[in-house]
Amino acid sequence: MDKPLDIFRPGRHTAMSGATLTFSEADLAATAAAYDPALHEAPLVVGHPKADAPAYGWVKSLAFADGHLQAEPIQVDEAFAEMVEKGRFKKLSGSFYLPDAPKNPVPGVYYLRHIGFLGAMPPAVKGLRDAAFAEDDQSVTVEFGELTGWNLTSLGSLLRGLREWFISKYGLEEADKAIPGYAVGNVEQAAALPDEADEATRTAYAEGSKGRPSPTPNAQEARMSKDLERREAELTAKEADLNKKAADFAEQEAALKAKQLDARKAEHLAFAERLVKEGKLNPIHKDPLVAFMATIAPEGTLSFGEGDGAKTEPTLDWLKGLLESQPKQLAFGEAAPGSGAEAPSSADFAAPPGCEVDPAGLELHAKAMAHMKANPTATFLDAVKAVS
Repeated sequence: MDKPLDIFRPGRHTAMSGATLTFSEADLAATAAAYDPALHEAPLVVGHPKADAPAYGWVKSLAFADGHLQAEPIQVDEAFAEMVEKGRFKKLSGSFYLPDAPKNPVPGVYYLRHIGFLGAMPPAVKGLRDAAFAEDDQSVTVEFGELTGWNLTSLGSLLRGLREWFISKYGLEEADKAIPGYAVGNVEQAAALPDEADEATRTAYAEGSKGRPSPTPNAQEARMSKDLERREAELTAKEADLNKKAADFAEQEAALKAKQLDARKAEHLAFAERLVKEGKLNPIHKDPLVAFMATIAPEGTLSFGEGDGAKTEPTLDWLKGLLESQPKQLAFGEAAPGSGAEAPSSADFAAPPGCEVDPAGLELHAKAMAHMKANPTATFLDAVKAVS
């Protein structure tokens, strides 16, 4: 195995992880120039082992020539070399450290990690001794390989189920960030190709290589349009659900407020009727008082005094206390004309402290009331004039 090995070529290639990477001639030339066995000597291995697999040889140097990345092997195991000559491992696959991988010996370039010799596994990069990319456990390398139709079908179902679960758990917007619908659609479309399709056709969906078949624009547009319609339907359904919930909440809130208002009105009415019954409120003032109390917010307060002596009291409590502290003002209610009841001979008044009621005026009032009873059409003023 003293001849250089073609291990890679420029182009756009899709990793087994699903990532699509584009390699220019300058990228591969930089890979060849950066290779230094003293920093990391790439081994020749079988397949793409994770770690601790035996090396059957080493890469002495890399070169970019004739449009390919070529490796010069050294210290190749004789038995392994014989198996390669007999065609047991006909295909090659390069594994590279990503430019920004923490363990990359030369950050900023794709550095060769190892060269895998493949048996039954077909590579995705054709025209070489093929190669396949896949990421290792720490996502620091890429390897190229080919997904079969069966694997694509399984992967598509898995991704679709995972996306639907993600939508139910975190919502459509977050699902589109993590598992875009168009990406799942691409996998499902590739899996839909018939098994008997030739290798070039299947690989075209994985690689997008120039000169090989790829999904037609009409098919892509139809798929994107269908996915967009589904998203719009989901958003419309969610918006309708949110609107319904908002309307239900507003209706419940309005009903609660109305119930609370009715309860406060009933409380105010009972308070006013008690004042009337106790002679502290004229009946004609009952309804205005109830209406006024309804305008006072339950949480409203009044502040009295200044500084440390300031006192705060709920407005309604203060008003009730003020009205309840009033003395009995008048024995309201009198016999209706024609009822047969005698006219009151006197009226009871509550005089403020330090004041007296004029007996003559009180007598005049009694006479006027008697005149009004005898003359139902007479006003109080007419009655006062008549008895004066």
